[in-house]
Amino acid sequence: MGAEFDAFFRENYQLVVASAEYRLSSLTDADEVAAAAFRIAWQHHAAGGELSVPWLYGVTRNLIGNEYRARKRRTALVERAAEQTAVVDEGAEDRAEELRSAVVTLPQHHQDVLRMTYWDDLTATEIGEVLGLTVPTVHVRLFRARRALRKALMSEIQEVATDGR
Repeated sequence: MGAEFDAFFRENYQLVVASAEYRLSSLTDADEVAAAAFRIAWQHHAAGGELSVPWLYGVTRNLIGNEYRARKRRTALVERAAEQTAVVDEGAEDRAEELRSAVVTLPQHHQDVLRMTYWDDLTATEIGEVLGLTVPTVHVRLFRARRALRKALMSEIQEVATDGR
């Protein structure tokens, strides 16, 4: 089994790297995609799956797509951060502090799903992979975390209103 995979790796590694580098314009990213593709191929082969160039190409294509989406998220995050810092209004710092204060009062599982969703901009699928949850469970946790955050913020507003009298 190992010799067959070794031969497949030697014959196709440069093909995967070249294909990924062409699409990603980065040798470093191409090497990472190739490493991930052959890790998946090894697992597939070890589970009794057949190794073929078309199958490997499909895996590589999916990994390149993942990299495109990650790049897009990073770019959007940078743009959002730039927009938010360019349009800072009076009191924004206070509201941000109120939000941070409210979030830290929540149970850790609520904090985790909120941070991954809004700060890290992960999808429900990605959060599920990180936390070992199904996508529906992530959605339920996010719903409950938002509800808990809303309640925490409302109680903080009520405290401020009561103290201000």
